[in-house]
Amino acid sequence: MATLSLKFMRASALLGLCAILAACSTTPARQADGQQGGPQLRQAEVSEYRRLLAEAQRLSFTLDFNALRRAFVESAEYNPYGGGKLEGLAEAYGSVESAEFGKCLQHVDQVLASNYMSLEAHMIGVVCSGRSANLEREDIHRYMVEGLMDSIESSGDGRSQDSAYHTISTSELRGFVRLKGLQVLNQSIVYDQRGIYDKMQVRDPESGDEYALFFNVSQQFAHGLDSAAE
Repeated sequence: MATLSLKFMRASALLGLCAILAACSTTPARQADGQQGGPQLRQAEVSEYRRLLAEAQRLSFTLDFNALRRAFVESAEYNPYGGGKLEGLAEAYGSVESAEFGKCLQHVDQVLASNYMSLEAHMIGVVCSGRSANLEREDIHRYMVEGLMDSIESSGDGRSQDSAYHTISTSELRGFVRLKGLQVLNQSIVYDQRGIYDKMQVRDPESGDEYALFFNVSQQFAHGLDSAAE
């Protein structure tokens, strides 16, 4: 197992990971317009995501969040680096700190308008709607938080590369760690022939235990390279 710093990894090692990404990427190969797998297939993938998203927005009790997350990754709306680049997210965090909960919800709406799958935005939405006594809205955000968290937790236990959690965006990974109440001590990228992993050394503030958590971020890297090549 090789371990590299995040900065070095993202700056200089992408070429060396191309073979790995080719093996673990689920992105269909792009073909010329009019051929099978071209824009018509892409539109179908977007429609599947939108169909499942509509179920989520209706708070469906039967929605498969694993299917929703898969459809999102395969849609044209997918942003593998969704997180720090989501407009309104930093402002939403700031509004929580300043106890401006009405303004917080406005910023949450701004984030969700561009990425309804942001775990962080829904997490903040639970806090701000609860503090604003907006119980109906709190239920909406809590539904998404619980569904996304259950989906991630069903993918593994995070204690090794073999059992790594599968996350699909920066916002999802970061929100997961925060909702677990863990402190991140350091972070690095590790990789093997099967995939690429974000390794986080974390501490549980309650018990004081320190341990490593692994997140399989192969899809993020694969789609990130795919977008950069366009």
